[in-house]
Amino acid sequence: MRAVVFDLDDTLVASGHVWDRIWRDYHARNGGRDGDLGDLVGSGDWAAFLAGACGTDPAQVHAECTEAALAALHEGRIALLEGAYQLLTAAALWVPVAVASAAPHRYVHAAVTALGLTGHVTAVIADEDVPASKPEPDAYLLAAELLGLPPAECLAVEDSTPGIRAAHAAGMTVLAIPNRLRPPAVDTLALAAHQAGTATAALPVLTRIIAHGEVSV
Repeated sequence: MRAVVFDLDDTLVASGHVWDRIWRDYHARNGGRDGDLGDLVGSGDWAAFLAGACGTDPAQVHAECTEAALAALHEGRIALLEGAYQLLTAAALWVPVAVASAAPHRYVHAAVTALGLTGHVTAVIADEDVPASKPEPDAYLLAAELLGLPPAECLAVEDSTPGIRAAHAAGMTVLAIPNRLRPPAVDTLALAAHQAGTATAALPVLTRIIAHGEVSV
């Protein structure tokens, strides 16, 4: 593995619960029809889903929810997961690192900056940067392109069903840190060559993969 590509929300930062609250508040505030909002984390389809449920404009949903997420970030309600900074910076000592997220561009770049990751990251990809969001492979394919490497030489670190499927479809080896609130299905986890319970537990796994070329369990 000659590069590592990290997901952002709930892989590096504890933010899924904040996004979930933002979406539910928007849904309630705009008289949304019944629908399952639980599967939106990790996917780029949330604005279209909420717009359809509420009869509003996707661009307006995107803008309003992005502003709410930025406010949460600036208020300190979104922070790095325990061990995540050490995991990313350790990877950056060995190989180039990218962040590939399905979240909005303004939020992703603000989070990378506010949480002190900028100096360790070579490329940042957000939802607006690609034609199709996770679980499509576009974000991971663009990350590999910006890093100047084939996807097969990149390790993806992911927590969610859409993210694991996206990275696998791009041809990357996947290290899964399964989302505790919404664990990926067994068939999705089977796509990951490696698993760890937390970012802290993932550090020795990532080190072995990079240092010794382990690409499968």
